[in-house]
Amino acid sequence: MDFNKLNTELYQLSSPYRFARKPTDFDKGYLKISNWINDLCFHFEKKRQLQDATDEDEFKALLDEYRTKINELEDSDYKRGLLKAINEV
Repeated sequence: MDFNKLNTELYQLSSPYRFARKPTDFDKGYLKISNWINDLCFHFEKKRQLQDATDEDEFKALLDEYRTKINELEDSDYKRGLLKAINEV
């Protein structure tokens, strides 16, 4: 789910209720939940960004681990090929 897109859509949908000349209880209720959902979208988008950063760190750690293991091999064309491929990432 694209939380930023959902947040933008909800904001646009809430325009008539935000700019009502004489807000009714319906308008107030709609805006209350709309604002709450917007906060949820913000929270989950931040959570996704942090998760993506964590996943990237895990990926890099795995590459470093394998690079270390490859370096333990005896020098050969095969080892140089492995290192070249892993260093290009």
